[in-house]
This record gives sequence, structure tokens and C-alpha cells, in this order.
Amino acid sequence: MIALFKILACLPLGLARLLGLMLGWMIWALSARYRAMMNRAWNLAIQSGALASGAGRTDSARLRFLKRQAIGQAGLIATELPKIWCDDHTMGRASVGGLQEVLKALDAGRGAILLTPHLGAFELSPRVFSQYRPITVLYRPARQKRFRQLMEALRPRANLLTAPADASGVRALLRALRQGQAIGMLPDQVPAQGEGLWAPFFGQPAYTMVLPIRLAQSTNAPIFWVLTVRTKTGWHLEFEPWNPGFSIRDVSVEQAVAAMNAALEQQIARAPDQYLWAYNRYKVPRGVAPAPEALGR
Repeated sequence: MIALFKILACLPLGLARLLGLMLGWMIWALSARYRAMMNRAWNLAIQSGALASGAGRTDSARLRFLKRQAIGQAGLIATELPKIWCDDHTMGRASVGGLQEVLKALDAGRGAILLTPHLGAFELSPRVFSQYRPITVLYRPARQKRFRQLMEALRPRANLLTAPADASGVRALLRALRQGQAIGMLPDQVPAQGEGLWAPFFGQPAYTMVLPIRLAQSTNAPIFWVLTVRTKTGWHLEFEPWNPGFSIRDVSVEQAVAAMNAALEQQIARAPDQYLWAYNRYKVPRGVAPAPEALGR
């Protein structure tokens, strides 16, 4: 499997992306469940008004175009991965903006919490950042043994550490922040029982991780959003400080998590054609009680 990834990493980026577009549409055509999950998430986003263009206007033709793009781009998540993990030249195709604000926080010894949604080449974000400073990234081990071994072998690199989504991983993240380093996580990843709470996401209750908020409250580390969007020749990473309009330490976890989801919606709306809409964001994890009815009103 590792050897195959290294072979696929040799493909030209244009060819890898073409194969990804084909893969995205093939999965869409073959899986009714996949289509249902994507349609549900996409329609909720439209109904919430998050994808409206200028002055709240919804352009049906524009939305249809973006959805078609999103169907194909979902396949690029898989076909770009070999290049991201195995081809160091890939990082030379990535431009960066807004990084100085993150580096200032790290230089001040405050640490930094980097939040990256399932959008674009999100796997590339920590690898590019690791060229500048150390980062520890939270991950949930894959269920399939072969892919889990692949992740453990190819994901880490110099200055890039991984922390499993368990108690030991949380300790690793906390330790990194207290050492003035950066940590990263996917805020739209569904957490396990006891690791999240119900909060609105595109107008629908979604079980949402509380870890970034609790870490920010306990360490006073600033939170930054990171988008890694695809461009014609590569990718662009944009770092943006999260300014929710209140001190995270002064509000409840519930208030902060709801604000985090609202900010996440805004990030996704910047490149909705590159978001992974088919991710099962609204599932109820095992052992978790369904969302309160009032939350969905």
C-alpha cells in the first residue's frame, strides 16, 4: 500500500485531479446513500441562507454549478493524498497568506489552535505549516488496518506530530500548547460520546466537538481558521484569526461551540465547491442521546 502511494505520487497534479473528478462522479453515481447524505447537507446549507450570494440573494444557476463542482472535487481528496503525503515538491505549489499572525502568537509563547474544515486539501495544511513551526494534529485512527498503518507511516514528518483522539492525544495537545506550539484539528469531525455537545450547524443540530473550546479556555491560546483551497496550479493556504466578539473564557462552552459552528459555516461559504458535503456530519454517535427538539427549531 505504501509502495502504491509512492507510485501514485509521481503522477502529474493535473492527471491526479482529473482522476479525482472521475472518482467523485463515479461514487456519486454508484452510491444512493452517498447522494442522500450530500443532498441533505447541501440543501440544509441553502435553506439556512449560508450559501446566498451578495445581499442575501440566492442564484439557482450558481448553486447548481457549485454543487456539480463539489461532486467532482470530493474525489480529489483521495487522488491528491499520495502527492500530499509522499511528494515533498507538492508543498512548493502552495502559497500562504495570514501566517504572520499565527507566528506572532507562537513567538509570544501563547500557542495556537488551528481549525481546518473538511474543505479542499485539508491534509496539506499541517504539512505546509510544519515548514515554519512544529505542530501536533489530532486524528481519529482509521478502522481499516491497512489504511491505519498507511496513515501512521506517511502522515508524520519532521515538525509534524499526530495525536490520537483519546485521552493520551488530548494530553499531547495540551502539552504542545503549554510549550507555546501549534495544534490542529478538524472542528466538523463528529466526536465520540462524551466529547461533544449538540449545536446548530446550517440550521440543523450536529454533535460538535468541544475540545478546541476547552483547550482555548484552559490555556488562553488563540484560535485560527485555516483554509487550503485548490488553485489552478496548486493550493493556497489562508490563516485567519477567529474573533467571535467575546472572550471565550467569559462564556459557556455551549455558547462558544455554537459560535464556532457559525464561524465554520462562514469559512465553508468561501469555497463551498470544495467542501466534503457527503461527510456524515449529522449522525448520532453511539451512546449519545438525540438532539433536544428545541435545538432544531
